[in-house]
Amino acid sequence: VFVATLPYSGYSYVEAFFSMNQDSWTTAHVNAYKYFGGVTRIIQCDNLKTGVQKHGKDEVVLNKSYQELAEHYGTAILPARVRAPKDKAAVEGTVGKVATAIIAKLRNDVFYSFEDLKAAVAKKLYEFNHENFQKREGSRYDAFLDEKEYLHALPEIPYEIATWVYGRAVNLDFHVVFEKNRYSCPYQYARKTVDLRVTDTTVE
Repeated sequence: VFVATLPYSGYSYVEAFFSMNQDSWTTAHVNAYKYFGGVTRIIQCDNLKTGVQKHGKDEVVLNKSYQELAEHYGTAILPARVRAPKDKAAVEGTVGKVATAIIAKLRNDVFYSFEDLKAAVAKKLYEFNHENFQKREGSRYDAFLDEKEYLHALPEIPYEIATWVYGRAVNLDFHVVFEKNRYSCPYQYARKTVDLRVTDTTVE
C-alpha cells in the first residue's frame, strides 16, 4: 500500500499495488499528484531501493527514473535520513491511521479482482479524508482546500514511465536492436554503444 500525505492538512492518497517495483512506485507518484491536483515543492520519501540508490552523509543518489519524474514535475526529492522517522512524521502518523481506517476495515472482505480492491480502498480513502478531525475543526479535505493554493500546477502531460536499457551496440548501418526491432540512430553513433530509454510508445 502506497501512502502520500500533505503535511499541513494531512490530506492523503492511498493506493494498493501488487509490488514495490519501479513501475508501481512511479505510477503511485503520478496518481498521487493527479489526486492532489498539483505538485508539492518537495517530496520527502523513504530510502527504499526503488527510489534511492545511495544515501550517505555527503551524497544522495536517486534512481534514474525517480530523478526524471522529479525533473518532469519540477520538484525536489529529499529522502528521509536512515532511522529518522521524525523526518517524515506526517506520513508516519498517517500510515498508522490508514492501517486502522482502511486496511483494518477491509481485512475481512473478499475481493475477486484487483480493481475491486482498488475501488474499496478509494472509497475508504474518501471517508478518511472527509471525516472530521477530533481536535480541530473541519476535515482533512477542508484543510486541504487552504493548502492546495501552495501546490505547483500539474504539467500538461503526466510523466510517462520509462525503462532504461544500457550499453546497446549500434551497427554499421546506424541501427540498434531492441526486442527484435531495429531503430535508426544518427550515423555518428555507428560502432558505439548507446543507452535506450523505452516507454510504451517511444524508444529514444
